Amino acid sequence: MPESLVVSVMRQHKVALLAREQVQMQAMAQRWLQVEQALDAQINALAEEFARMARDGVTPSQAKLFQMDRYQAMLKQLYVELGKYTDYADTLITAQQRAYIAQAIADSGAALQASGVVPGFDRLPIEAVENVVGLTGAGTPVHDLLTQTWPNAAQGMTNQLIRSTALGINPRETARRMQDGSTRSLNRMLNIARTEQLRVYRQTARQSYQTSGVVDGYYRLATRDSRTCPACLMADGHFYELDEEMPEHASGRCTSVPRVTGVKPPEWQKGPDWFVEQPPDTQKAILGKGRYEAWQRGEFDLDQLVTVKQNSTWGDSLQPKPLKELVSA
Repeated sequence: MPESLVVSVMRQHKVALLAREQVQMQAMAQRWLQVEQALDAQINALAEEFARMARDGVTPSQAKLFQMDRYQAMLKQLYVELGKYTDYADTLITAQQRAYIAQAIADSGAALQASGVVPGFDRLPIEAVENVVGLTGAGTPVHDLLTQTWPNAAQGMTNQLIRSTALGINPRETARRMQDGSTRSLNRMLNIARTEQLRVYRQTARQSYQTSGVVDGYYRLATRDSRTCPACLMADGHFYELDEEMPEHASGRCTSVPRVTGVKPPEWQKGPDWFVEQPPDTQKAILGKGRYEAWQRGEFDLDQLVTVKQNSTWGDSLQPKPLKELVSA
């Protein structure tokens, strides 16, 4: 099936958007190294002391750790460094949200022109969506959500210290594993950044369509690769009214294609049709081994994969049904 120009244009915009996001993720990961460097001496000293206690017959445990002055000092410094990193990440995410707003307004305008709409339609002023900057979909400040990741780092480091010491791993390797454990917080912050920036992009595009006066709804446009969420792929091409917000999960990469009033609806090969043409390895990577094998046995149809669940942080969240629900349906 030939792909409509507007769909091709929106795919190109998505590629550019995700490339920009990747640069940001790399910058955030690079900045995290400063957190690790600041903690390096404390972590190595703690690993040495805990290993020495274990050699003296003390069983490694969280209770023993909490009694150690060096552990408490390490935690104190960890939270200081996480505070600095959170301020950095919050500033960066807020700036990117503003940039994504401007990009979404430009991209939605290009989409309308690719649909055959002549310039002159009403455009959404940036000021109309400034109220979403610095906030999550649930209205919580992004800074607060970032701060909630701090215990992930502390627990990750603690678990690695206890586990590695109990296994008799040398202190230097234990310290390295503790640094790896701290990245639980970083991974969560990267997830927050991706989720909230793309949410603002989608929300701005939808409001742009509403403001234009020439759009009567929009379609989901999923990314098509082996990393695509199966629910997003099977919902590719789903139509939404303008007053409907497209449900999306954390780090979701879906964007939208407008339907212009009085113009032939855009056409493209939808996700389910694309999926069945892919080689088995790609299908298995998308569905996961269990779902793939059950689908091959004919135990469920692809259109049964999609469900929407309420998430306390992200709101309505598009999710693939668990295998247990699929095979019992």
